[in-house]
Amino acid sequence: MKRWLIGIVIWFGLGVNVVQATDIYRVLVPVDDQSTESREAGIDIAFSRMLIKLTGNSQILQSPKLKPFLIDPKAFLDSVGFNQLSNSEADKNIATGLDVKFDRPSVDKLLKQAQLPIIPAIRPNYLVWLMVDDIAHGRRVLDDSSAKQVQAEEHSFEFLETFERSMQARAIPYFLPSYDLEDQLSLSLKNAWAMNIQAINNASQRYDADGWFALRVFKASDGQIRGAWAYQEAGKRQMNDFYGDSMADLIGASVDQVLDALLQSHTYVPQLETDKLLVQIDGVLSYKNYQTVLERLEQLELVESLQLYSVNRGELVVAVEINGGVELLHADLIRTGLVKPYLSSDNRSIGRLTYRWVGQ
Repeated sequence: MKRWLIGIVIWFGLGVNVVQATDIYRVLVPVDDQSTESREAGIDIAFSRMLIKLTGNSQILQSPKLKPFLIDPKAFLDSVGFNQLSNSEADKNIATGLDVKFDRPSVDKLLKQAQLPIIPAIRPNYLVWLMVDDIAHGRRVLDDSSAKQVQAEEHSFEFLETFERSMQARAIPYFLPSYDLEDQLSLSLKNAWAMNIQAINNASQRYDADGWFALRVFKASDGQIRGAWAYQEAGKRQMNDFYGDSMADLIGASVDQVLDALLQSHTYVPQLETDKLLVQIDGVLSYKNYQTVLERLEQLELVESLQLYSVNRGELVVAVEINGGVELLHADLIRTGLVKPYLSSDNRSIGRLTYRWVGQ
């Protein structure tokens, strides 16, 4: 097979590449059969995976903050049933899945009481540099087209399929680079395979992403899968080697370790008492845009409540109560792609978040 290395550098370039996670409170778990025992075990696994998706922390069940509030996962159920798994969802030739949906208000109350972090539904979108090495093609950086070609290569396909499943389990979106001439001039194959962090970071600047990571994989001569992961975030770099026989275990563990670190800056802790502030958006010149602003604000998890403060010649001001930090509210608003920040010369803007409408 190949060898992987994951190198990650986050650069806080919030763009308009909006990706909203769906069905965060719903989990499909492979189970052996439709027995009561499989159902009970599946609900426990689904509850754990749902909390990991929500909090961005693969070790959340070990949190001492959670344990005093943790009761039977069935107390948080909305619905549960058995479904057939698709080929991409099937795990170890298991075709049956337990489809578990949890009650959002109950889960949100648990997180708030335990003061656990939450990732907003508008999630960071990562650029992923995938490097593989095989006998047929040698070393290469995968783009969208070449990634499809590896389906004919057993080991490469297993790697991609497992990686995709690991990212889906965390409900974190990603995309591959073009690796066209511009990319190749910024990041040679030699530097990509060597995990040259500065070169990869330079090549990543052309893309509208909230961060990037790179992953390389090969199968060693002894038959083991060997690799390492690395990341850089807020000036801090960390790397770790790994090896073993199970592709699923190695990729799953590596993705968890990397995302646990990177997602911390994208989470907020719901407050028992909300903060109030004003959000001003200029250039809202139609009733349709006015409705869009209010609808998108209501959809943000950070927003506990909102009230129209004033409307004057395209200047819309909304009073909001938020459950987290102002910085995260600002980041969420920018990610919607509907507004851009600006510094107002108006004295009234002191103590406000001020934006210009750029949406359609």
